[in-house]
Amino acid sequence: MAITMNLNVLIAQWEQANPGHKLTLRKLSDLVGVNKNTLGRLKSGNAERVDLSVLDALCRFFDCTPNDLLLFSTGSMGMTGVERRDSMKDKLVRDVMHREVISCRVDTPLREVARLLDSEGINALVVVDEGGDLSGVVSQTDLVKAFDQQWESMIAEDVMTPDVVTIVADIPVQTAVELMVDNQVHRVVITQGGLAPRRPVGVLSMTDVVREMAR
Repeated sequence: MAITMNLNVLIAQWEQANPGHKLTLRKLSDLVGVNKNTLGRLKSGNAERVDLSVLDALCRFFDCTPNDLLLFSTGSMGMTGVERRDSMKDKLVRDVMHREVISCRVDTPLREVARLLDSEGINALVVVDEGGDLSGVVSQTDLVKAFDQQWESMIAEDVMTPDVVTIVADIPVQTAVELMVDNQVHRVVITQGGLAPRRPVGVLSMTDVVREMAR
């Protein structure tokens, strides 16, 4: 499946928001850490596949969703990009979410939080209280913001984001994506609901959505 990225529009919007600055592919490559030739192939539609880390980096830089970024040409088995997106709308969050919740306690030292993020190769951890209920999310960004403070003596609760967007697993993926876009977040936490409304059972991120789009 040939993939084209909507880079021209996004670059133009970025330049409009940053008067006097020209965003060339070389500069974009330096800013997001993606090879210039890779960006060129994606922009021209000559790429047959795209690494999820590339999509995540570009989504973060342009503050957009995968749907804003990707323009699919005719896909496998004769499916067009529009048909592929329509099939995604029929899926529920439970079909796409990451079921293994990698978490830490509110009193986990930041050094241990950093080690977990590094060893698991993830961008954020779910933070739970003593009873295992959701307290917040701590991301790489949260850790970096604390770098110029006494972070060695800080714990997850000191830097985490407590206001987490939560959903249940039985809602459509499309609804979850809209929530991520509206709240300008890259992930939502799926909770058990019912008698345990704050018990985390999964995570759905933009990376998970992109992975499903790429199938």
